[in-house]
Amino acid sequence: MRISISRACLVLAFTWTAPALASAEKSYLCAINEVYECVAVTGCSRISLDDANLVGVMLIDVEKKQLITAPLGQEPTSDDIESLAVTDEAILLHGTGKKDTNRTWSGVISLKTGSLSAGVSTPDASLALSGRCTAKP
Repeated sequence: MRISISRACLVLAFTWTAPALASAEKSYLCAINEVYECVAVTGCSRISLDDANLVGVMLIDVEKKQLITAPLGQEPTSDDIESLAVTDEAILLHGTGKKDTNRTWSGVISLKTGSLSAGVSTPDASLALSGRCTAKP
């Protein structure tokens, strides 16, 4: 129960306090606020992070091209960011995750607002994610 409350507080903190990102920094702390699962025929519906098998908070290391997650009470894991581009307005990301997951993902972080829009595709469904990022102090 304590873990769920801590996770919820952390996500809410990022939702309300994420400032605009003035320029590309070395790393960003991001929180996912919403997840929608989309499947053929039935369409899309909102699901929990647990049901999507996703961690709600992640660190994106632009310099090392890594996406690092640390589920509460577990060791951190990292995925290589296979494609990373920084423009005047956004950071564009793409990766395939671990070899055995059959997932591909992509995301965009707005440098002006800190908003995060991302997607995860699997053979059976796709996930649409939204959240907020802030430059790591």
